[in-house]
Amino acid sequence: MQVKSLSPPAPGARAHAAIPTRARRVPARAAPAPAGIAHHLRGTSLNRALDVLGDWWTQRILRESFLGVRQFDAFQRHLAIPRQTLSVRLKGLVAHGILDASAGDYRLTPRGLALYPWALMIWRWSHQWGGASGPRHPARLRHLDCGHAMRPVFACAHCRKEVRLGDVDYQERAGAPRDVPATRGNDRRWTADKFVMGAKEAGGNVAFITADRWAHLILGAAFLGCRTFDVLQRELGISSNILAQRLALLVDAGFLEKTRSAEDARRFDYRLTPRSRDVFPLTIALVQWADRWLPVRRAPPMTRIHRACGHPLHALVACSHCDAELEARHVRVEKMPEAAVRT
Repeated sequence: MQVKSLSPPAPGARAHAAIPTRARRVPARAAPAPAGIAHHLRGTSLNRALDVLGDWWTQRILRESFLGVRQFDAFQRHLAIPRQTLSVRLKGLVAHGILDASAGDYRLTPRGLALYPWALMIWRWSHQWGGASGPRHPARLRHLDCGHAMRPVFACAHCRKEVRLGDVDYQERAGAPRDVPATRGNDRRWTADKFVMGAKEAGGNVAFITADRWAHLILGAAFLGCRTFDVLQRELGISSNILAQRLALLVDAGFLEKTRSAEDARRFDYRLTPRSRDVFPLTIALVQWADRWLPVRRAPPMTRIHRACGHPLHALVACSHCDAELEARHVRVEKMPEAAVRT
């Protein structure tokens, strides 16, 4: 991934590793953020989306909604979720305009249906990395327009070529403010039973990462080139103990690789793995949804450029057989497993 309009790193600048808070740290100048474009990531579209959807139960409810669940009792039965918790989450989704309860059940609104590309990317990630420990998903998707079983492809809307993390460049918008205000959301994100939060579960269920504000923002910063503890802490405005805990989870679950810094053996770099690179499409799908449905008055601080065609990136999810954009009403799920408790 290349970044344009960047300020060169300060000579001799180095970054700290994640060190236990009781350990004595050697003073050093923090490394500059790559391009500065990650500056104050808490004020980005990703964080606004996580204010609405960054919750374990909320994402599971949405998964069931796209699988056709409409009734309260069906949600409760499929998810094994406490009724009070389900009631609160459904009310929240209705309040945010994602679900409509006016007809006596819970149906996706246009705003909710606009999350379908994100849901498809979660399906693709789960089939690649979830294994037997992942959540229930249909074994196969069929595109009704062409009649073929297919794989959803994250593609550029201009050239229809598949887009991966390494295919995108970033340009900082001229005159963009350096200090972007952070949104004030609730940082309490782990509302599932504590026993399900662990590296083994996170490695097979991407919702353990995408439904946690800090874990997802850390990956978002890594997509932009942030690699060290100090840079991540500065760009995210995260406390050192929370950052250390999330980095340990991401490393143990296989989303980041922790390696000794080539510049200073006392410090570490955190690098993306194939498992985390495949989170990039669903992150961008979520960002584009927030840009459309949770807009702010200021313009985005940077522009994503699809390197293959040179156009600003607007991504869509297309059928792997006919290249047509996929819509929920034109896709049929097949070989749906039975609801499983605590999936």
